[in-house]
Amino acid sequence: MSQKVLCGLAALGLAMFASSHLFAQTTDTNARLVACRAIGDVAVRAACYDRIVNGLNSGGAAPPTAPAPIPAAAPTRPAAPAPVAPTSRFGADDLPLPKRDPEAAKLSDQMIAKATSIKTDGMGLVTVTLDNGQTWRQTEGPALRVLPGAEVKIRSGLMGSYLMSLTLGNRSVRAKRIN
Repeated sequence: MSQKVLCGLAALGLAMFASSHLFAQTTDTNARLVACRAIGDVAVRAACYDRIVNGLNSGGAAPPTAPAPIPAAAPTRPAAPAPVAPTSRFGADDLPLPKRDPEAAKLSDQMIAKATSIKTDGMGLVTVTLDNGQTWRQTEGPALRVLPGAEVKIRSGLMGSYLMSLTLGNRSVRAKRIN
């Protein structure tokens, strides 16, 4: 046989040996990763992954390790807060509160309440206090003409804004809740 053929066969044999070793190592690593994934405790699971990666970085496989036992009882979660009426939290996402409940604001995209107090500032923009205790200030546009006792509709606008209108009218203005 010629020298080129012998070199080719030797290279082919070496490649087959290396690929079979690499395949066996990859299969072993995959099995160990799956075992780590089954661990419930985050810190123990991360340590398991770290042991596998450290074994790969050192050029050899890390010694197989049994995954740490899963804790018998999961940590208890604090009780969920009592449900909040959808309109009591409507528009409060900009108010500085220690804990906001984003689920309560998602329950409704509008609310209707009666105006109990109306104030107009020097620029003609109105501030309306509603019968549910909320106060809304008009932020732009010509003044909305609101009378005490009128039904006011506040609805969600685009990008976190709110629109205020009278239920009997078709004109709305941008508004912001101030309490």
